[in-house]
Amino acid sequence: MKEELLAIKKLTGDISLLYVEDNAGLRHNMEKLLGRVFENIILAEDGEEGYKKFLEYQPKILITDINMPKTNGFKLIKKVMTADPDCKVIILSAYDEKEYLHLAINLGVFRYLQKPAKVPELLNGIYSALKAIHDQENRCLFANQLSTILNYQNNIVLMMHDEEFILCNQRFSEFFGVEDLEDFEKKYPDIGDLFQEHKEFLYSTPTEKWYDVVKENPGKLFHTKIKNHENESRHLILKARAVPEKEGHFVLSFDDVTELNLMSLFDSDATRRDSLAKDTESITSLMRVVQNNSSELKIHNFYKGLTIVNSAVIAKITDDEVVLKMPYPQLKIIQLSKYLTISSEVFPKSVICRDIKQVDMDSQSVTIGKMSFALQEVADRQYIRLEPEENHSCTIFYKNIKFEGKTRIVDISEVSVKIAIDALPAGLVVGTELKISFNLNLNGRLISITTDSNVYRIDENGKNYYLITMYELTKHNLHQLKDYLASRQMALIREFKHLGV
Repeated sequence: MKEELLAIKKLTGDISLLYVEDNAGLRHNMEKLLGRVFENIILAEDGEEGYKKFLEYQPKILITDINMPKTNGFKLIKKVMTADPDCKVIILSAYDEKEYLHLAINLGVFRYLQKPAKVPELLNGIYSALKAIHDQENRCLFANQLSTILNYQNNIVLMMHDEEFILCNQRFSEFFGVEDLEDFEKKYPDIGDLFQEHKEFLYSTPTEKWYDVVKENPGKLFHTKIKNHENESRHLILKARAVPEKEGHFVLSFDDVTELNLMSLFDSDATRRDSLAKDTESITSLMRVVQNNSSELKIHNFYKGLTIVNSAVIAKITDDEVVLKMPYPQLKIIQLSKYLTISSEVFPKSVICRDIKQVDMDSQSVTIGKMSFALQEVADRQYIRLEPEENHSCTIFYKNIKFEGKTRIVDISEVSVKIAIDALPAGLVVGTELKISFNLNLNGRLISITTDSNVYRIDENGKNYYLITMYELTKHNLHQLKDYLASRQMALIREFKHLGV
């Protein structure tokens, strides 16, 4: 009996119980028994008093005798069920005539027990009533949340309380090959085992469980790898929503994006590959996930090396183009630079788009077409690289001979410089050592820096070549260049503001 009482106590919570019995001794014994598990027990000695107390306290469980003075049990039950059809009614009666049983069934009685009821039988009836109440509450909770997850009807959707799944949709059952949650719990006793380890994905570790991470970050999107009933690993994007006014309850939605073949991009060895670099279809599908979850994108641009970052929302997605809404300054820089970089917690890499179809200042939107995954993250830039003022000068010495062609600094940092030249000297290749000298204007004062450098990369673009050279400056020259870059950054900020943005 102890186990039965513990099971009942676990479910009682703030649920109250009304016991109606004209026998004072039975009332006392029942109060003593149920007082061990219920905090709220209401007693009444006849049907009339019982109905008054029902209206006053609105208990969710009613246990009643049938033959009582003033108002009998059936009349009481009829009134109670009219007022609250969800109330669970348990009859305790010394009579077992079929007429009484049929009447009880017609009234929607939850359980009919014959006096004297055995304690285990009574406790089982009460436990079943409590379980039915909780199941009904969970179904109501689930139904109330459906309006907030209309975009997830094709997703795996379930409700979770603490560490336990309590409700699921049909897609969940199909994915795991189970009939219901009871069948699921038998097949998968440890939910944490479902989340497979994968770099940058969500899964349980010895120090942190997956559900703790999810509960601490409601609304965040997580990549997960989970096996279905066919033992196939699927790539699912998870989002959790806390249920308002119901502590510990969450609605989970899993969006299956396996067909995009993106899991390898999260592997450190595979991120160097560009096999999906031009896969606009994959990026567009990921953007639909972002849109369905009402999440934001981050738009990154550079104005002469100055970083410009703002949030954007997706206004429209088709197979051929995406419309993004963003602040006016970001639109202006896109109009000037003719490209943009996009980042999101959903994307395995940043996305670059040079296919700018339209910039609409009136609607504060930009329409973009083809996109590709970036080979380098926008956040990976360790040093600021800025475009110098127009009146700078740059000289290259190759094999101690001055290069006589046209030279121009494209951008410069503490460790490198990108120089545009109109011709490539014979024999100059990656790894070639050069001496470079450049003059820069620091607040009206000319600073001159001469240093040895090494050619890191050579690019060709139409009539020009671009040399990216690396160097290590002396302490004095490095100090001068840092001052220049700080001053130049402030000048570019002022210049950007004067563009009308």
